[in-house]
Amino acid sequence: MSHFSAFFVSPRRCPTRAGFLAPCWTTGWAAAWRSAGLLALLIPLAGCQTYTSQTAQRDADLRRGSLDSAVLRANADALRNDDTKDAVLFRLEQGAILRHAALARLPLPSQVRTERGASEIGPARPEAADAAPTERPEEANLRASLAAFDRAEERMNAYDREPEVRLGSSSLALLTNLANLPYEGRAYDRILMHGYKALNYLQLGERDAARVELNRALQRQRDALAGNSARLAEAEVAASELRSGRLTDREGNRAVYDISRTLGDADARRRLGAVDASVQARIRPYGDYVNPFVVFLDGLFFLTQAEDRSDLERARLSFERVASFAPDNPYAVADAAMAEAAAEGKMPEGLTYVIYEAGVAPFREEIRLQLPLYLVTDKVSYVGAAFPYLRFSQGRPPVLNVTAEGVTLPSALVCSMDSVIASDFRNEWPSVVTKTLVGTAFRATLDAAMQRKAKKELGERGQAFFEILTAVIQDSTNIADTRTWRSLPQEFHTVRLATPADRKLVLSVGGATQTVELSPGRINLVYVKLMDPGSPLLVNQGVLVPVP
Repeated sequence: MSHFSAFFVSPRRCPTRAGFLAPCWTTGWAAAWRSAGLLALLIPLAGCQTYTSQTAQRDADLRRGSLDSAVLRANADALRNDDTKDAVLFRLEQGAILRHAALARLPLPSQVRTERGASEIGPARPEAADAAPTERPEEANLRASLAAFDRAEERMNAYDREPEVRLGSSSLALLTNLANLPYEGRAYDRILMHGYKALNYLQLGERDAARVELNRALQRQRDALAGNSARLAEAEVAASELRSGRLTDREGNRAVYDISRTLGDADARRRLGAVDASVQARIRPYGDYVNPFVVFLDGLFFLTQAEDRSDLERARLSFERVASFAPDNPYAVADAAMAEAAAEGKMPEGLTYVIYEAGVAPFREEIRLQLPLYLVTDKVSYVGAAFPYLRFSQGRPPVLNVTAEGVTLPSALVCSMDSVIASDFRNEWPSVVTKTLVGTAFRATLDAAMQRKAKKELGERGQAFFEILTAVIQDSTNIADTRTWRSLPQEFHTVRLATPADRKLVLSVGGATQTVELSPGRINLVYVKLMDPGSPLLVNQGVLVPVP
């Protein structure tokens, strides 16, 4: 018996991760009230707000440049949700926003050091906790960012080690919605998390730790392919249970539903196809679970921090891949040629790289569709289904212009997060559709069974009462999973130029301009962040290869 059927016919208690549900199903009129009470308990579980609406104020703070407020909200959210199903997501948000604070050189808020211990969300290493107040704001925020990402990674790894924990949660999702599953981190979350950690370590001068993170990013990409296959297989198991009629309650009420009939319906195909087509239009030929920006970082790191010929060969392969992903980026093409020469012994020097992170990544919103479920049950009171869809920013971020010694170079796209996220969404979409339809049909079957009991025990008026009750409850629990790492950019750009003799760069985008005086170094790195055209331009610089 699968975990799906085990949940529905459990003798007395439902094996959910939440661990609080009352007896699932008994007989007689008391059963209808108990079942109604069970469904009523699920309303606060489902929540009345999507993740997008819950975090709207924090995101608005980020976009208008109120970074102090965004940091405070991100820290509070992370602490409040540290032991919840959404802990991974809130730690990712916290890590990214603290990284923004490091670029802005904001002082680390005092509560980051004092709430629940400094080592938890302050310095990345407990032994550094006492030193945090004396660190420069940039370093303190970078270490706090690393600590947040570490907490997210620890939870991800725990989910990966204990797949059985997910079984009860998957069953709970049948009664409520997919948003009640633990957020384990999507493939692009995991890959970019390691990319950001590598950048943080580079800025802190901890190159060995950066190397580890880039190796982990590569492994995450490999793991993602297997993970998607597992999701699809799990969804098919759920669909098979319903299609075969093996899901029954203790009184023999049978839930029978063939998803293929819904998916074969012309109107359902049109509605669901419109969601799929909207993301397909954004996808570039990067390949599944590939983030070209992290590949670029890999090439840049292993070129500038090479310890042997194998590192140089890895850099060459990474830069070649970036050039294939971004054929219109002249700097990527030059990087590939440079890495080829470096592999033959001609190392570069006198270069400056500018990385430009701009715009706002797509996020998930909810769309409700009335779809034919073809249930072999009595009439149900609510058969709508809530699905996520991706909302993209209108237009593209403005280009960054870098001026050195009177020559201006525009930034060029190296990675579209629209494409990365859309590709991940599209890979997940078949399993999301299947699980959503299974859950909707499952709840509709419970709805119908309750109405039959009410009619038998209380007559037409009792049935009418339960029709209203179950309609309200089903509508309250019908919420799409819109959880998304919201603080990501829309695009990553690069500029590559010979370091000017006066070591001065003028950065301009929209109406914002900053002058950067480069530190002494053979190869320098300047990092620029802009969320909205009206928000502050955040700039950081460091040295990749120091002067001998």
